[in-house]
Amino acid sequence: MKPQYQTLRSFHLSRPIVPCAQCGEALFAPEWSEYFDDHRIRHVWSCDGCDYRFETLVSYPTPGAAAA
Repeated sequence: MKPQYQTLRSFHLSRPIVPCAQCGEALFAPEWSEYFDDHRIRHVWSCDGCDYRFETLVSYPTPGAAAA
């Protein structure tokens, strides 16, 4: 059996958790997401703790693009 701290650590490493931009409360999933274009996805987040809403934009490199 794994010690609890290892289980919690592996959970946090395997699941990206976004903090609320206003109060810092952990947000586990966006309210909604949409494809912005072929390489970007927009997420809209809503915090239950403080009712703050914000957007994030995730960008993926073009396939075959050299890493900088």
